[in-house]
Amino acid sequence: MELESKTGADIEAVEKFDYYCWDLYARTVAYLETHPEAHPRKAEMLKLIEHGAGPEAEMAHRVSRRVLRAHLATMRRVEAAYDVLPCESSILGLRFWERAFAHLKEKGGVELAQDGLNAGCWVMRLQDDVEKDKEKVIVRSDGTVTYVGKDIAYQLWKFGLLERDFYYEPFETDGGRTTWISTAVSNDRVLSFGRASKVYNVIDVRQAYLQKIVCQGLRALHHEPQADKSVHFAYEMVALSPRSLKYLGFEPGSGETGKGFVEVSGRKGLGVKADDLLDLLENKASAEVEKRHPDAPADLRRRVAADISRGALRYYLLKFARNSLIIFDVDDALSFEGETGPYLMYTAVRLNSIFRKMEEREGVSEADLARRAAAGEVDLNALDESERTALWDVIAYAAQAEEEIVHSVGSLEFSHLAKFGFNLCQRVNAYYHKYTILGEENPRVKNVRTLAVYLVRDVLTRTLDLMGIPVPEKM
Repeated sequence: MELESKTGADIEAVEKFDYYCWDLYARTVAYLETHPEAHPRKAEMLKLIEHGAGPEAEMAHRVSRRVLRAHLATMRRVEAAYDVLPCESSILGLRFWERAFAHLKEKGGVELAQDGLNAGCWVMRLQDDVEKDKEKVIVRSDGTVTYVGKDIAYQLWKFGLLERDFYYEPFETDGGRTTWISTAVSNDRVLSFGRASKVYNVIDVRQAYLQKIVCQGLRALHHEPQADKSVHFAYEMVALSPRSLKYLGFEPGSGETGKGFVEVSGRKGLGVKADDLLDLLENKASAEVEKRHPDAPADLRRRVAADISRGALRYYLLKFARNSLIIFDVDDALSFEGETGPYLMYTAVRLNSIFRKMEEREGVSEADLARRAAAGEVDLNALDESERTALWDVIAYAAQAEEEIVHSVGSLEFSHLAKFGFNLCQRVNAYYHKYTILGEENPRVKNVRTLAVYLVRDVLTRTLDLMGIPVPEKM
């Protein structure tokens, strides 16, 4: 904010503060690249912020809180929530890092570099066979701690290995759910987080080296079991298709023209705000909902469009393997056909409509169907051999749900679950297209088809729920 000459009051007056900070970040990077004389002031400010000293630390606190509130608002749009928000300032303020650093020095996990570029810095040498003896700065020569140093202390806290906890205060309450934030200021609230048996750090694949350093820090402190249970949930980069970029009002930069995708870069200021992307998805979904249901209430159309956009985004990001570069395309993601979130959602909505109409026309409730299914009131002999074979294909595949869930969690490849949901939809749609339910006149045949599709619908609904994909009232 020093470059912008803004005060705390100015910050509070800025609308869309996260947008402002995104642009300011790019301008600051560009400024520092052309003004090397500003680097000492940058280092000084970082040190003051870390020590919680002066107006610089107060400004950093204001900025971080406003950005955080904007982030949580965006996350609510995709129905993502947090229980606790641990702060780097709390790690330093409660001397978690000092405690971890003292142990690392005592165990020989870090050493003071005597010469070279890192002279005066505390460094850790990576001990694997690929990058043996490559050193990473943990504490800079001016005493400030690098991100990976704080991450080591943070990882120790996650496992409850520091024998101490943060203090906590409520940060935000939404829909009866409180999100807590860590603080170094003592209070009488009795709360406890951390003490995990296994930790998954969800950070992109480019952070693999730093995650190795974090695990090595645990091993240096003889916490081998916890190091083994520290999982780097790595994922590849998400880029944008040129078509999607144009929708958002951007043109490819120099060197990007003709490429099949465009990489984002916060440092260069080239990127798409999440809210802008969600707005685009919702606007396009709204146009489709308006076309299909012009007489539906406006509020319902808005809810359905928001559900479709959220489901489209979630499924598109889940259907690729974690080591795959994802080239996000808005039109592909929103398609109602093919391997997309809307296709799965539409299938679930379509199956729901069968049982809704059955209750309206025949008075058969879902509670009645659940009772019949539990009692095994199914006569497969009512079907001919061809239909029994087709039905068995659907039921047998749906029965693999538990196996697919376990496989996805065990391999940390949720694309397996996404593919399962898509294949299940294809099978049940093919069956329903050939064998009608509501129009069937033979009650024995109708009962078998109804209960079979009822059970498959429940498996599909659960699969969508596990992926965080909603099922709208209509599509």
